[in-house]
Amino acid sequence: MTSHKRFALAVLTMVVVAVGAAGSSFADEPQRHVVGQNEIQAKIDQQIVQADADRQAIQVMLQREDVRQVAGAAGLDLERASAAAAVLSGPALAQLAAQAREVNAGLVGGEGRVVLTTTAIIIILLILILLLN
Repeated sequence: MTSHKRFALAVLTMVVVAVGAAGSSFADEPQRHVVGQNEIQAKIDQQIVQADADRQAIQVMLQREDVRQVAGAAGLDLERASAAAAVLSGPALAQLAAQAREVNAGLVGGEGRVVLTTTAIIIILLILILLLN
């Protein structure tokens, strides 16, 4: 083996040893994450609270006498709608809760609002019932 090849082999060996030593010192350090465990848990807790609030908004709408009358006239089963709302999650829950909040706010409006609200109530109830099936 020529002296040039021996020198290259020695340099390569030193690099491998140095990288290995540096790697082991990094392994001893605690791992750092971009997002901490507390932040992840806070986000999960926030989503749970929001989902509970969304389900509650739907349940409030379903308990209103006005909604019960509209559902009865349309032949819709509020018990099935309530059961479906209890198990909804994700985007479907958020969308129906937003509509339920509009219905809850719209029921105190004038006549023009009542017609729109009746349509919204029927749509929400149908979606809830269909999601349960």
